Amino acid sequence: MRYGVTTARVLLCCGALWTAVAATPLRAQLRIVPRAKLDSLAHPATARGGEAMRFERTQIETGRIGEDDAPSRYEYKWHNDGTAPLVITRTVTTCGCAVATFDKQPVRAGGQSTVTVTYHPKGHPGNFYRRIFVYTQLSDKEPTAILELTGSVEASKRTDDDYPYAMGPLRLKQQAVRFDPSAGPAEERIECLNTGDKALHPGSEANRLPAGITLSCEPATLAPGRTGDLIIRFDPAAAPQRLPRQLPLIIQGPDVPPSLRTLQIRFEETE
Repeated sequence: MRYGVTTARVLLCCGALWTAVAATPLRAQLRIVPRAKLDSLAHPATARGGEAMRFERTQIETGRIGEDDAPSRYEYKWHNDGTAPLVITRTVTTCGCAVATFDKQPVRAGGQSTVTVTYHPKGHPGNFYRRIFVYTQLSDKEPTAILELTGSVEASKRTDDDYPYAMGPLRLKQQAVRFDPSAGPAEERIECLNTGDKALHPGSEANRLPAGITLSCEPATLAPGRTGDLIIRFDPAAAPQRLPRQLPLIIQGPDVPPSLRTLQIRFEETE
């Protein structure tokens, strides 16, 4: 009986609370962000004395670039028009696809330097608007300058389905090749794609290759967003007389464990 009374009291309290919330005007339930706060986020104040850091241009329009293109670099040159040295302490961008680099050395009065922004289009199709906040010793809370990078990225015509086998940033159309030991020297090619933002050099250490097998890549350096061919060559004359049905071939280049960058070479005689 006591259990039933307690339950009834809990339900009564919950009902009263719900009635009170429902009776509260919707405007009171929503969190209203003041317009001044929104303006400060869209147009943050810059550091006092920031006019000493004069950029030749604070806005760059990239034009139309392809999602499969290599990352592009854009330079924002600036001059120290003040009377004391300026030091860039850090930069903050509104997207990880825009990476800013800068000289960490003080720039004397009357001197000049550059902020370089590298834009990585992979995975970011469509129009873009990125801001780069540049901080100096003038303030750690307010940026000394705000840079802008705008443009448009044309979506890739390739899909992951075209290269279903992933070895980190290196993707392949197939993960195994087959050779007939009785058919003489042969060559197999596997089309590959670099989906990362750094150049790859796919290959294999010669002393780790099975006898009779060679591996190379065309081109030898695979730029970001570019395709190439892994070339596996087999010479039966240089191979052991007794071959296993399958051999693993570890690819050098992708920064993933060996088990995730291994091709399979199969030896089968065709009828």
